[in-house]
Amino acid sequence: MTVAAAFNKAEKKLAEMEQDAVDATFSVPYHVVEEDDFNESQFGTSRPVVFCSKRPEIEHPGTVYLPVKARHLFNPKRFKVPEGGRGSAKSRSAATALVLRAAHKKTRILCTRELQHSIQESVHKLLSDTVTRLGYDKHFTITNTHIRCKNGSEFIFSGIKNNTNKIKSMEDVDVCWCEEAEAITEASWRILTPTIRASGSEVWVVFNAYDVEDPTYTRFITPWADMLEADGFFEDDLHHVERMNYTDNPWFPYELQLEMEKMKRENYRDYLHVWLGQPVGASENAIINPLWVRAAIDAHLELGFKPAGVRSIGFDPADTGNDSKAYAVRHGSVVTHCRAWFDGDITDAITTVFDAARDLNATDLVFDQVGVGSAVKHHIKLLEGRDAFTTTGFLGNDIPQDPAAKYLGDRRMDDTFRNRRAQAFWFLRDRFEKTYRAVEKGEYIDPNELISLDSSMEGLSQLTSELSRIERKRGAAYNNQIQIESKDDMKKRGLKSPGLADSLMYAFSNPAPSKGWDKPIEYRKTGYA
Repeated sequence: MTVAAAFNKAEKKLAEMEQDAVDATFSVPYHVVEEDDFNESQFGTSRPVVFCSKRPEIEHPGTVYLPVKARHLFNPKRFKVPEGGRGSAKSRSAATALVLRAAHKKTRILCTRELQHSIQESVHKLLSDTVTRLGYDKHFTITNTHIRCKNGSEFIFSGIKNNTNKIKSMEDVDVCWCEEAEAITEASWRILTPTIRASGSEVWVVFNAYDVEDPTYTRFITPWADMLEADGFFEDDLHHVERMNYTDNPWFPYELQLEMEKMKRENYRDYLHVWLGQPVGASENAIINPLWVRAAIDAHLELGFKPAGVRSIGFDPADTGNDSKAYAVRHGSVVTHCRAWFDGDITDAITTVFDAARDLNATDLVFDQVGVGSAVKHHIKLLEGRDAFTTTGFLGNDIPQDPAAKYLGDRRMDDTFRNRRAQAFWFLRDRFEKTYRAVEKGEYIDPNELISLDSSMEGLSQLTSELSRIERKRGAAYNNQIQIESKDDMKKRGLKSPGLADSLMYAFSNPAPSKGWDKPIEYRKTGYA
């Protein structure tokens, strides 16, 4: 290289360094303000960001308006999780917050999802549109693969599964935006989370729940499902989970409203998932409709009857494998407790359930006897007989109970059901279906034939999910008998063993509750007396 060439290269490098120094000082400040405190004149050159619970009558030019549910995106937190249905402005709010942040100070942002085969599958277009909407085109350089700001901020786009090594090698990522995060696998989460390790770094998880067994759901929703259901959000030192639906978006478009209302009329189950962010329920082969389960939550309060009769505990000991132990408790037709846990061995679990039976004054304890070892049976034998409740083993492969009796006055039990498990689950199904008719259709049905799920139960979310996943097996081999898939069948479909659902079925597999009501059910909602 000649001396002149070397001098020109050094001069060019110096100019680039000087330009970098100028660019590094570039900043478009913004200021977060609550709706009631907004005063356009007080911010000067700082751009106001206003959070609204309803659409403002006047929207001031230069002011950024967002739903009040997007407020958490502007507070520091390791995991920010806006989740919910379509039309909620989750992704739009995330894009707005990140472009504002990138223009304000140098920020490195990884925009990812489980699979990304092309830039068209990313949030590149959403971010580009957001840059233009905010009037920041002159501050950003947008290419087909990157978005960069004058101050050095950049947006990087990459799938996780098809770019594992690239993701692992990334450094100094300040924010990782996971879009459509419901599809991210457990393996991908294990790669991604430790990769985002810069000081003060954040992971933004934006999704509409699909299945309660999905890793994203079990990581960010399941531990706090009851609080999310009650309050619409959950927050601790690491997480802020915010439920966002179209009802929270003051700018919900009229066109989407028409689409939403049409789906609500024609397919309510899809409406619950698409627009309200509820996990997808059962398949067509599911024996218990998710809508029936939903109607059963606090049905005793809705219909005006009280717990009465037997107090029965159903217990799934999960003696083998990695399944959870579980029990469910009913008082008459009202399910009052349910719990699933992994800690301890099977002997500890049996003791736990026997203690619960005593504490709750149980009259019956029914446990799954299939597959449990002789030591388990021996331990139960040692404990039973010391208390007022009776203990009964349930054999799912046994013949149906009362085989010669008629089901619904028609066919014999042993002609209708393949085995005892199929019969017991179908009887449980009938309770849910009748409860739905009572709650939603206003039919009078004896409370002894209904089922109510107490909304305060700690395992309610898991229970309702398991109930709507149990499917009927069909085929000529069953001679038109009703057969229910086994736990092994469910595992082949990639589902966990339904320990809580099985426990509930066991709890209703002892003699029917005694008569506990002296007058007809009070249907306050429907006018029955």
